[in-house]
Amino acid sequence: MVQSEKKKILVVDDSETNLLLLSAVLEDAGYEVKLMSNSYQAVQYIHDHQPDLILLDLLMPGMDGFEFMERLRNGHNRQMYPVVVVTAYDNHDNTKKAMDLGAEDVINKPIDINNFLMKVEQIVN
Repeated sequence: MVQSEKKKILVVDDSETNLLLLSAVLEDAGYEVKLMSNSYQAVQYIHDHQPDLILLDLLMPGMDGFEFMERLRNGHNRQMYPVVVVTAYDNHDNTKKAMDLGAEDVINKPIDINNFLMKVEQIVN
């Protein structure tokens, strides 16, 4: 019997607390999780490893979440990866901009774990 591969989820957030929380929740649910606090490194990681889902914070130093999504969309391989924005900086304008840049969904922090896992499951399967 062939065992199915775990779905790979990349979490990009500059908060170590958020990274650890999301990692624990996702690994408990059976996902393979890669954590990155640097947007620039995350862009390179995506080109090399092709995750099944990207969970992305908006407010980060250097390259913010919006610029990150623009780079993904306009990158050299132009392959689209599902992105879910996970942010405490939610308002109508940010949600609209994230969705216009290709986000599948916007989830507000603090997250509702059951709702969060249900949305992740819908997107990766």
